[in-house]
Amino acid sequence: MIMLWRTVLSALQAPDAPGREETIARGAAALALKRAAEATVEDVLEIGLYEFGVVIEPTTARAALATRLATPPEQER
Repeated sequence: MIMLWRTVLSALQAPDAPGREETIARGAAALALKRAAEATVEDVLEIGLYEFGVVIEPTTARAALATRLATPPEQER
């Protein structure tokens, strides 16, 4: 989980980083699911916008949320 937050922070600092939106979406999905087990795509979008200051495309948010739900926390990098 620490690696996820390091990559999110790096992505937030580098607007032109490859995969930036996907990385931030993964962080937003992790945060949304930490707050509520039944988090939605809208939750991920709101966290991206209001907490990270980044507009995430709904398809990217949906993919990040689905991946996060399918990945046990101990397997995260």
